[in-house]
Amino acid sequence: MGFFRKRTAAIPIEDVERPVYSELSDEHKAFLANHIKLADQAEVNLEDPRSVGDFYELVYATWQTSPEGTHAELQEPYCNAAGVAYGELLVRTTPLRWVIAEDSLGREMALHAGQNNMLVYPLNAVEKRWALGEDGDFIPVLAGAVYKQFGGRG
Repeated sequence: MGFFRKRTAAIPIEDVERPVYSELSDEHKAFLANHIKLADQAEVNLEDPRSVGDFYELVYATWQTSPEGTHAELQEPYCNAAGVAYGELLVRTTPLRWVIAEDSLGREMALHAGQNNMLVYPLNAVEKRWALGEDGDFIPVLAGAVYKQFGGRG
């Protein structure tokens, strides 16, 4: 699914272009719903960072032991499941909401909160750690950092 772009370089804050936000298309909504369904089937508590971290580890281990696990280019469906779970955790526990963020680099699903103009790219955050083979402990850490931006948990 061609929803996402790769962010590879850090950009100085003064050079950051403000994205334009739009609502999710029906295709994006279906993408989220399908991945949330996977998490629900795995009995993930999408309001608990540790549960989402455990789901990340489950999905990562499943990918590694699958025939696709020997091919990094075939990780996307697995990685997306974990990324959506992390994003949905933040949606359910903070004022962040799913949007499409578009700038000169492209369009990407993201989370945005108008009250403090916070922008989070959950699928990208998971993908970067997935590529490094990190365990799911990063999810509660990142979620905690986001919660602090809103004065505590959601």
